[in-house]
Amino acid sequence: MIGLVEEFIEAAAKLRVAVVGETITDEFIPVKYQGQSMKSFCPVFELTKGEKQIQQGGALAIANHLGDFVKEVDFFSNEPEDIVKTRYIDANSGQKHMEFNKFCPEFFPKFNINTSDYDVVIVADFGHGFCDGITINDGFHLMCQTNSNNFGFNRLSKWKGHKKKSICVDLREASLQVNKKIALVEDEDAQEIFNYELDSDLLYITLGAKGALVTDGKDIARHPVIKSNVVDTIGAGDTFFAFASIMAHLDVPLLDKLVVPSLAASLSTTWLCNDQSVTKEKLLNHANRVV
Repeated sequence: MIGLVEEFIEAAAKLRVAVVGETITDEFIPVKYQGQSMKSFCPVFELTKGEKQIQQGGALAIANHLGDFVKEVDFFSNEPEDIVKTRYIDANSGQKHMEFNKFCPEFFPKFNINTSDYDVVIVADFGHGFCDGITINDGFHLMCQTNSNNFGFNRLSKWKGHKKKSICVDLREASLQVNKKIALVEDEDAQEIFNYELDSDLLYITLGAKGALVTDGKDIARHPVIKSNVVDTIGAGDTFFAFASIMAHLDVPLLDKLVVPSLAASLSTTWLCNDQSVTKEKLLNHANRVV
């Protein structure tokens, strides 16, 4: 594994990369649950003395993860204040009690992206509207995320007019793509998803505790989860996608395309949300720990 990471670091250092997608500002406000109001069905919380944490996530987190690895990263996104997710979390356990979302699509800029200007173009569509305003030619790596705000509406088929180099989805997004609930992705399921309006050279599917798979439409490779001391899994899928996009570009065996993304995702679960970014040193140290 360490040798593969070292080869990845060497190859990635030559690449010019563009990251396109929504920057999402995450706010974490510590509170203490006090119970429910006697006069209404309303939970009551006390603001504690803990400091509010603010993190920049979404596409910006993807760009930050790759910044230490590639030659150059150009970033196309909205302003951080345009998309804000405020989470009230338990001051002791860190459990989320409530979330408020702010979206300002009227302020989203429009971009024309020429993929031929870059070695790798990564499009992270979180479904908040920013990516609907970009013009891009074929040959990019795509994630089209399903979340509570866009469930059922931000599907991969919205990008079916483009030829992609790779696509990354989770199990729920894969199920939505083929209009049926998939509990376990068997080989035939992966083939069906690959052939359903994707028009992509590669398909990655993350499977939670069961790891991840990748297929080119003919062969399928699988890799188990790389275990770590988990603090928070939020952002791990974005981390996987960032490194999977680079590995999709490199001429390596199908199974090897899963190793570095799985390792990076495992590393990113060892801190809160997007509190840190993956670096060469951290990735190599994590590889040494898990070997």
